[in-house]
Amino acid sequence: MTQDQGLLAALFAAILGMLVWGRFRHDLVAAGGLLTAVVLGLVPQQEAFSGFANPAVVIVALVLVASRAFENSGVLAWVMRSVARESRPVAAHVAVTGTVAAALSAVINNVAALALLMPVDVQAARKAGRPPGVTLMPLAFATILGGMVT
Repeated sequence: MTQDQGLLAALFAAILGMLVWGRFRHDLVAAGGLLTAVVLGLVPQQEAFSGFANPAVVIVALVLVASRAFENSGVLAWVMRSVARESRPVAAHVAVTGTVAAALSAVINNVAALALLMPVDVQAARKAGRPPGVTLMPLAFATILGGMVT
């Protein structure tokens, strides 16, 4: 094992340890790991931030901003409150929220639609006393199905 490989393995172990420990925010641990790799010469300076230009990274960042905006405005919560009632049986809940998810993902990115609907679906599941996993997987499949329309 070369010196660079050993440093990289130690850096990965330190990053993994900090992520598992959970004392620090994940984004700060990742940024600190990248900066440490640049300082140690493991990653060239010119290439350190080139991954942030990737469309997938930009989409995820925009999805997070949009989902927070929708959450703060209350519009999505208002819509989902009317369709995601906790008194409905699981099959009806999945059908209704899946229809909303498919319709939404037909016009916006699948990941964005799922990110917008997940918090509301989890909240409805908790109020109904069901595990969120029962309805989240069908919700994800519905966004994929709706995204196939475009």
